[in-house]
Amino acid sequence: MSEAAEVVPVPDAAALTDAGWAELVGPEDFFQTPRWLAVQERNSGTSMDFLIRRRAGRPVAALVTAWADDSVPWLLARPDAMLARAVQDEVPEAAAFLAGVAQGDPASLLPSLVCGGRHLGRTRPLAAPDALPSDVEALVAEAERLAGEREAASVCFPHVDERDTALVELLRRRGYASHPSAHYAWLPIPPGGFEQFLAEMSKHRRRRVRLERRALDEAKIEVSIEPVTPELVPRLGELDCNLLRKYGNPASPEHSAALIAWIGEVMGDDVMVSVARKDGVPIGFGMVLRSRARGREEWFGHRAGFDYDAQGKLPLYYDVLYYRVLEAAAEQGVSVLHAGIGSVEAKLARGCHAAQEHSFVLPLERAPR
Repeated sequence: MSEAAEVVPVPDAAALTDAGWAELVGPEDFFQTPRWLAVQERNSGTSMDFLIRRRAGRPVAALVTAWADDSVPWLLARPDAMLARAVQDEVPEAAAFLAGVAQGDPASLLPSLVCGGRHLGRTRPLAAPDALPSDVEALVAEAERLAGEREAASVCFPHVDERDTALVELLRRRGYASHPSAHYAWLPIPPGGFEQFLAEMSKHRRRRVRLERRALDEAKIEVSIEPVTPELVPRLGELDCNLLRKYGNPASPEHSAALIAWIGEVMGDDVMVSVARKDGVPIGFGMVLRSRARGREEWFGHRAGFDYDAQGKLPLYYDVLYYRVLEAAAEQGVSVLHAGIGSVEAKLARGCHAAQEHSFVLPLERAPR
């Protein structure tokens, strides 16, 4: 006799731990931990669903979804915005996807049920080591059912890693089409820290990095890794807002500060900021989140922000987001720094590995109104 299996909803992020969600999270799934999903639930600006697959009363797989229409600001995980950007960048397969799947208009993909998390990389269902392919498929099928019931135009997994072959094959079999969405980068932390990191670079790159650090020393820029404190939050909000606006995202210093304060409250010691100061004033920062699951500690870069006027031509970005963080990570025995999406060529030049990700979309037939 087969084990009884069912997909059950969890009412909100606060109930995830009691539902057994955390048991399914691996080291690379930080952005699907109950604590982080509580942050997203508050900040998503939309409704979210949490689905768990149970077999014999035990959780074996899980899937988070978020409703995306043209009002949500997280453009890097919205199927219409990702497609429009891919077409603009002349990404292979994007033009054919636009003409066929989207019928010539990226907006035709909205509203969409975004699955696997709206974070920027490795969006996927969670699965226990003994989960069956049918467990994951049952979750995908339930998400599609919910999307149809709510009259969505599509279901989307925005950043599926090409190495996740089981998920890729499942989505293709269920009729999803895809186009490249981003490259996801990560940096294995050398046990010898920054000096080993430098030694493994090319002579040209090593010289460039030393010149960058010398320029910051001469400008008397001080960089430190520190906790998120109430005194620091308002300035971090201003810097975060600067970066969001630079890339066309709606933002305000007040909203950014409130979100950063909430992250600090929820994450406690598992959130840090690498802060660059000039004359004692923060002019740049990078946020780092600590994941500790299944006996491994990995760090995830999450947010950043800069005072572009104060920064000028100073090479702040990589010192704040990589070099200083790498030093601290090596000292604490961290195995991997996840660098996320964007600027992949520069990340590869600095020792990162990268994998191609794809946006998988299933168009849905909607009854005429």
